[in-house]
Parts: sequence; C-alpha cells; structure tokens
Amino acid sequence: MERRTIKQILYGAGYLSVIFLIVAGVYFIWLKPTPTCFDGRQNQNEIKVDCGGPCVPCETKTLSPLQVSWLKYFSVNNKTIIMAEIKNPNSDYGADSFFYTFDIYDSLGKKFHTLTKNSFIYSGEIKYLFEANININSDNINKVEISFSDINWKSRGEFPKPDIQTREIKTESAKPVNVSGIVVNNNAFGFSKVNIIAFLFNKDGFRISASETELNNLKSFEERFFRAIFPSDISLIASEPKPAAYNFVRDLTIGSKGEDVVSLQKFLKEQGFFEREPTDYFGQITKNALIQYQKKEGISPASGYFGAKTRAYINDILIKQLTPPSSPKFSATEADPSKTKVYVEAIR
Repeated sequence: MERRTIKQILYGAGYLSVIFLIVAGVYFIWLKPTPTCFDGRQNQNEIKVDCGGPCVPCETKTLSPLQVSWLKYFSVNNKTIIMAEIKNPNSDYGADSFFYTFDIYDSLGKKFHTLTKNSFIYSGEIKYLFEANININSDNINKVEISFSDINWKSRGEFPKPDIQTREIKTESAKPVNVSGIVVNNNAFGFSKVNIIAFLFNKDGFRISASETELNNLKSFEERFFRAIFPSDISLIASEPKPAAYNFVRDLTIGSKGEDVVSLQKFLKEQGFFEREPTDYFGQITKNALIQYQKKEGISPASGYFGAKTRAYINDILIKQLTPPSSPKFSATEADPSKTKVYVEAIR
C-alpha cells in the first residue's frame, strides 16, 4: 500500500474520531435523558427497577390500592353534597398526600362536572371524603364516580396516626337538627385544623345526611366543643307516646260492677256478641255473650265466668291490637339520634 494512501486512511480515522467524540459529548451533555424513578430502567443505584435507593421503597410497588366502600350524594337546597367512605388496606403504609376526583354524569351518561381535591390517609385507616354545597341540583345527576392519583406512600413510622378522640356526642332536635360534642387532642403537639363530619341515619340504618364543621388551632392536650348543623329538611324521629292497652286484673261474674265490666262489654260488642250499649253491670246478657265468645275461641270451660284463663286470653288480644306488625319504611329526612356517627380528621 502506498504511503500516501496510508496517510489518507489515518487522517480519515482521526477526523471520524473527532466527530464521534463531539457527537458523543453533545449526547451525554445535552441530549441523554436524565435517569429518573419512572423511566423503567435500573440506572441510578436502585435496588430494583425504579424502586429503592434514590427512588421510592420497593415495598410500595406491591401495595394495595385505596378502596371505595361506598359513594353517595344528597340534595340540599337545590345543591348537592357528595361523600364517600374509602379504606387504606395497607397496615404498614399510609399516604401523606393523594388527589381524588369526583366525576359527575348526567342521565345520558355524559360527564358534565369534575371536582379534584387533595387529602391524606393513614395506614389501615377508614376515611370519609366530604364535599358540600356543590352548585348542582342532584336531580340532574345520574351517577358519581371517584378516582385517585399521585399517591405519595409513607411508612407508618414516617406518617403515624395521631390520637384524637370525641366524647359527649349529642344529637339534638332543635331547629335545625345539630350534632354536638367535644374533641380531645391526646397528643403533645397541636393541629392547625380539625375537620369533623357527622353522619345521620334513619331508623333502618341508612345514611340520610352529613354535615361538616371545623376547629382551628387545636392545641396539645386541648379539649374543645364542636357543633355540626344539618339542613332544615332533616328532623328527628318523633317519640309519640303509645296508648296503653286495657288490662283486666280481676275475675268477673254475675253481679260484678265497675269500669272493667264496661270494658269487657265493649270488647264483646266489638266481637259481635254483645248487642246493647255497655253498662257497668255484669248480668245474664253479659254472661250469655261471654259464653258465646268462649265457645268461638275454644276457651274451656265456656261457662260465662270471666276468670284467669279468659282474662289472660283477652288481655293478650288487646295488647296485640295496639302493636301491629311494622312494615319497613325508608325515610330520607327522619334521623334516628341513636345511630349518629362522628368522624374526626386532624391536620398538623
């Protein structure tokens, strides 16, 4: 090979090397993607792909998602309240931040409103999400869906649940209905805000309404009173006194007199055996009517004597007449105060 040709080859190789170094420098300095915890590569001292080391703990890759126990919406003065019960099934990890989105659909299945908020949840916690006074008439809503995003998991040690309690919970029938009580901070640190959600249930155990109130700057070991006010259409179950059934307490026979004789004659008349107006005297007509009733009901002996056996039989009938079998009746506005529940969420 000629010397000139060898020089040309060497010069060409040198030029190519320089060009390669320039291109490589440009790529590594300006164009090469920066390693991240979301690039699907184990490229920055991770223990596994995109976890461990500078990335999130690998345990969070196997955590169970947040669960939705129920989602409801209520109408209040032509506006809507949306509330949901969610659960964190992970006993060792909570989330100090996550976003939740309510998507609201109309009767045609079209999404016409979206609401996104930020919250948190402790390890193993059952939590309530509450949005009030949404400027939508609930009659226009066909369904509401919820989704979660950007969940920032933290171990239970990094994000411990504080000790907050309630006591002296009362549901009062004043207008409007309200739930009151005392929040107790058992921690050596305070909270900037405490959210309190009260739930009302009807007598059948169905949630019919919710109300939220908040306390600001709850100090360490402080106790403070709260009150949650409910919409004006909510009332409490009325406790109406029930009339007492007449109770026969003595034996009656020919010659007996008194108010119990009148009550026995009224009963026999209702059964179709005593055809006169009741008096306070037990005579032959009353005895004959009682004999006919005893025969019909199979009470032996059918002698016309109003003794312990007949008395107990009729007393039982009178009690049952005042307590007929009740049929389930759903009420969306009448609350049972014995079923009230209160949830507290404290924010540091």
